[in-house]
Amino acid sequence: MQVEIFDDRRCILGEGPTSSGHSNEVISWVDIMGKKVLTRNLLTGEIDEFSTDEYVGFAIPRTRGGFVVGEVAGPYLRDIDGKKHSLPNRETADGYRSAKLVRWNDAKVAPSGDLILGSMAYDHSRNAGALYQLRGDGGHIRRLFGDVSISNGLDWNVAGTKMYYIDTPLKRVDIFDVEERELKNRRTFIEFSADLGSPDGMSIDSEGNLWVAFWLGHAIRCFDGQTGKILEEIICPAPRITSCVFGGANLDQIFITSASEETDLQLYPSAGMVFTVSPGVRGQRTTQFPS
Repeated sequence: MQVEIFDDRRCILGEGPTSSGHSNEVISWVDIMGKKVLTRNLLTGEIDEFSTDEYVGFAIPRTRGGFVVGEVAGPYLRDIDGKKHSLPNRETADGYRSAKLVRWNDAKVAPSGDLILGSMAYDHSRNAGALYQLRGDGGHIRRLFGDVSISNGLDWNVAGTKMYYIDTPLKRVDIFDVEERELKNRRTFIEFSADLGSPDGMSIDSEGNLWVAFWLGHAIRCFDGQTGKILEEIICPAPRITSCVFGGANLDQIFITSASEETDLQLYPSAGMVFTVSPGVRGQRTTQFPS
C-alpha cells in the first residue's frame, strides 16, 4: 500500500484525527504540544487551524458545528465563531484537585452520544490518570475508573456492545462490555510484544477489526476484532505514529497522525505530518458530540 502525505504541516505531537462533513471530507486533528487544532478539506485542499491557550488533548466535531475541546482546564464547547462554553471538568468528577499535573489525552464519542475522555500525567507517572464519561447533553461528568497511566486509543464495535481501550504502558488492548452507559467486565483482548512499539490511538473499521497506531513502531496494524490476530501492517514514513481515522465519501481512506522530535528529522523528514492510505476496507463515521 502506498502511504502518502496528506498534510505537510509538522506537528510536535499530532493526535486525535476525526472526519466530518457530508462526504467525511473535513479531516481534523490536534497538535497537543503545539496548542493547535488543524483541519484540511479532502476535496478542496482548503486548510484551517486555530490556537488553544493550553495543551489540547482532543478536538471532536459537534453536530451543530464547532468542536468539543480537551484543553487542560476543560473540556469546553467551541462554537464555529470561536465562542467558548464551559463544561464540567475533572475536579467536578473527582471532587479534588489531582496531586499530579494532569492533562487530557485522547477521547471519542460513544454510540450513546457520551464523550469518553481520558487523562495522563505530564511526567508520565504511573496510575495518575483516569477515564471519564461526559454526558452528551454536557450536563454531567463522572469518573469511570482510575489507575490509568497514559489513556489512549478507544473505540466501539459496530454493534456498540463492546468498547476497546488502550492504556499505552500496559502494551495491550482491553475490552469492556457496554450495557447502556456502563462499562463492565474489563479483560485483556490483545497483548503486544515490545518489538511492535507502544500502542497509541486506534480506529475500528466496518468489519469490526481494530487499526492500531504504534508509537516508535513506524506503523499502523490491523487486528481481527474477534480473535486479535494481526491481519495487516502499513509501514509509515515516521517512527512516532499516534492515531488514525477513516474518512472520504466511502470511508475507504485512513488518515494517520504522527509526532516529531528533532532527533527524528534527519532520517524521517515527514515526521509530524499527517499521512493517508487506502487500505482496501471501509471504516465507520466519526461520531460527533451532540451538544
